[in-house]
Amino acid sequence: MIIVIGTGHTTQIADLKLKPFLESLCQEFNVLAVAEEMNEEALAEKSCVASIPMQVASALGIPHRFCDPNRTQRAELKIRQENDIRISAFPSTLPESEVAARLAESHAKRERYWLEQLCGLNLWPVLFVCGADHVASFCHLLKQEAIVTHVAAKDWASNNTVERDAPQAARPSM
Repeated sequence: MIIVIGTGHTTQIADLKLKPFLESLCQEFNVLAVAEEMNEEALAEKSCVASIPMQVASALGIPHRFCDPNRTQRAELKIRQENDIRISAFPSTLPESEVAARLAESHAKRERYWLEQLCGLNLWPVLFVCGADHVASFCHLLKQEAIVTHVAAKDWASNNTVERDAPQAARPSM
């Protein structure tokens, strides 16, 4: 099972109120590992040594995995950021529908990469923290792959209430 928590990336690295929420989920679901849409390069750019999910894994003595490709890996995988997509048409602009389609394609490649990282980790259940804008599409991918998924928060923020969804059916071995 993959327990998914959507949030903002600033929250993911700096909001200490996220820590007890993640710890409680780890206990509730007997989580064996914590993973996240993040990489060392992104942390360094924010002058951050350890993300909140990384701190939780360390405190609980369980493995942690960064699942997001770094810049070099993104280039190799032809994964582009929204700004790169928009600027690629310069000096003209792309219609919003084309930007959205290219961004969705790029997100799908990243999300597939995350899934590969989680499968490589091979510790179940695993807690996975990602950007809120990826929750629906990533969970759709997991469902297609018959992986049991539980969305603990679609868009966690310390100043709002948490929505909890029922687990989605599927692959019992995970």
